[in-house]
Amino acid sequence: MYHVVSSRLAQLGIQVPNHRGPHCLRHSCASRLVATGLSLKEIGDHLGHRSAYATRIYAKVDLTGLREVADFDLRGLL
Repeated sequence: MYHVVSSRLAQLGIQVPNHRGPHCLRHSCASRLVATGLSLKEIGDHLGHRSAYATRIYAKVDLTGLREVADFDLRGLL
């Protein structure tokens, strides 16, 4: 499977920084799920992860979402 995906990516001229096999497709899918607003729990379930720990890598992908959380004003809650 690795060879099929890797060679097809090369044929299409798609540059993949780290993983060139099926894992890049899995990572791409998870990144798109993050972009559509699914929770890490939902993404982990979709990917078949047994723990949220395995899904945590995708939290850093949603920089816009992380910035929203960082900018959240807590003064009204105190």
